[in-house]
Amino acid sequence: MRPLLITVGSRGDVQPFLALARGLLAAGHQPVLAAPRRFEPLAAGHGVEFAPLNDEMFALQDSVKGQGVRAAITAARSVRPILRRLLDDQAALAARQADAVVYHPKSLAGPYVAEKLGVPALAGLLIPLYVPTSAFPSPIFPVRPPAPLNRASWRVTAAIEAPYRGTIRTWRAEALGLRDGFLPMAELVRTGSVLHAWSPHLLPAPADWPDSARPTGFWTMPADDTWTPPERLARFLELGEPPVYVGFGSSTTGDPEALTATVLEAARLSGRRAVLATGWGALRAGAADADDVLVIEEAPHDWLLPRVAVAVHHGGVGTVAAALRAGVPQVVRPFVGDQPFWAARLHYLGIAPPALSGRLTSERLAAAIDTAQQLAPAARALAAHVAAEDGVATAVARVESLART
Repeated sequence: MRPLLITVGSRGDVQPFLALARGLLAAGHQPVLAAPRRFEPLAAGHGVEFAPLNDEMFALQDSVKGQGVRAAITAARSVRPILRRLLDDQAALAARQADAVVYHPKSLAGPYVAEKLGVPALAGLLIPLYVPTSAFPSPIFPVRPPAPLNRASWRVTAAIEAPYRGTIRTWRAEALGLRDGFLPMAELVRTGSVLHAWSPHLLPAPADWPDSARPTGFWTMPADDTWTPPERLARFLELGEPPVYVGFGSSTTGDPEALTATVLEAARLSGRRAVLATGWGALRAGAADADDVLVIEEAPHDWLLPRVAVAVHHGGVGTVAAALRAGVPQVVRPFVGDQPFWAARLHYLGIAPPALSGRLTSERLAAAIDTAQQLAPAARALAAHVAAEDGVATAVARVESLART
């Protein structure tokens, strides 16, 4: 079988698809991973055939990294021509042989490439986005609606692609020759086959989902045994009790110095050392100068989080998954999107205090860190359940089953 995997986005969007590709390869298949060009060395290191896609979007993101909301809005004006070039790269994939297409909805092209090839398409979803339920509202719905409106809230997903629908319709006709029968991405995913790539211990399938929508478990890469921590990080971890990890990933804030000061004061109030990961710039390195604080840009979560006492983060599902596997309690300061949803799930599971929404103060954060430390036994117990899952193997079996039909 030659499955074609298409994903677009950051490493958090690509790495799970690479994990699935490795699983398919180990099962005797010949997967091809299509992803932004800069991830070609990562795929090559795992022996996975790679099809590079336009990654100008990364250059655009890098240009506004840490520059605030206004810079992001200005950069958004350049998106449409970049999108067309990305779509054209995906149209070229239709010249390949494939038995099935597994696509990230961010690609905006995956199901149409499968349509051109005449093969089954599966949406690989890292968060619940398209399969509606009455059990809970859409994770990206901006407010929590009354329970009777839960199912209706899932219509918001269609708004994600709406600004680009005209571009996609034109591209589909011009580049793929598919002039009739256009359906929006949201409709194709909702009525098609999906692979929900998260742990059922984090979020089980609600009763009104079909069996085909039950989550597979996380698509996890093996730990990178070749990664060596910088000497200053290794030394810091060796010189005292496990610190608090604080990192907000790709989230940004208008005043990183103020947020950093709040975090540092919270660590002092809690009596804990801290490792701060600046990421996209929500935290600012220059504001931290204490001996009991180490500032880094980033480090592999699978290496670092098992070595900390508490993980303070933004609530992105990739970080949630890494902290779950590490067995550390979590504190979530959500910023946007699905982050409040995952924060609520972690609190419900008893491995995190309530989300730190609204105005963040050092006193609130310190209290949350203290509370989280008491939840460490529950976090370790849940980690054992998550470790027993093999989400990649489950997903491979479903791809095989669909390709045979």
